Amino acid sequence: MGVRFKSHSPPRQGGGTALRGVAVLELDYHELGEYAEKLVERSLRRISMSKMRRLHQEIVRIREIVVRGEGLEECRKLLPRLRYLLAYIYGRLGGGEKRNFQEYMETLKRTIDALLHSQDPEKLREGVEKLYMFSEAIVAYHKYYEEGGRRGR
Repeated sequence: MGVRFKSHSPPRQGGGTALRGVAVLELDYHELGEYAEKLVERSLRRISMSKMRRLHQEIVRIREIVVRGEGLEECRKLLPRLRYLLAYIYGRLGGGEKRNFQEYMETLKRTIDALLHSQDPEKLREGVEKLYMFSEAIVAYHKYYEEGGRRGR
């Protein structure tokens, strides 16, 4: 049921393996925060806040549906839309930005796929909550490092 879009793997001459992303759903909340901070500090600082907020807004929308109990089928309809938005944002980035965004994109894709394959409604709810917490941490740390950069840190 997973929606696919073309994978952008690293060039053959530099060696290295393609990024696979982290299994966010397998992390506890403390680990989620630590991973989010490292990801922002290492890669996402150079991505615009508007792009990060756009993704976060879509995740908030999905979470609100789950919290209101409007039905998990509606949630399952919106998860592929999040993948489309990821593809769109990735396609709009420049070369260096794409490299910086790739680990985050792969992490979100892996999380979305796991949520789409979840058959247990309670696990789906918990997974959406973890995705939301991760996204919230990403936006918070992005703002923190953005502000730190302005002060010359």
